[in-house]
Amino acid sequence: MSGEGPGHGGCREVPKDVPALSLDIRRVLGRAERQPLRADFRFDPDTPVLVSVTLTPPRGRSVTWRISRELLHRGLSGRSGDGDVRIWPVPGGEGGRLLWLRLASRESSAVLELPAAALSDWLAATYRLVPAGAAREATEEDWEAFISELRADP
Repeated sequence: MSGEGPGHGGCREVPKDVPALSLDIRRVLGRAERQPLRADFRFDPDTPVLVSVTLTPPRGRSVTWRISRELLHRGLSGRSGDGDVRIWPVPGGEGGRLLWLRLASRESSAVLELPAAALSDWLAATYRLVPAGAAREATEEDWEAFISELRADP
């Protein structure tokens, strides 16, 4: 972890937005079997409690999940989440720590393997832009739109 998490700002100039994080990740199919996927993480300062993650398989349709930014951050160092979205660190193979992200819906579920360092750095940038617990995060939220997004099918 970069050491910059919720509530840690530093004296750097704050960017106006955070670019999307695009990662080549893998879906865990079995002990040694993996399927490649593309994951695009997006952060919108207008809805800072959520991160949108669009998963794109080599063939087939993309799907977008909206996941709590705090849940992802807590998952960098330990088990986080209940129900449909869970994330936890696992020992990495070649040169680094990995995270497993479990997504479940009524129709299916998947465990995804992604690099912890890349997600940690990207999340730190989102917290520099909108710190956790910032008045902006708590009071400027359009709660009707937020609840509508949560109810949307992943």
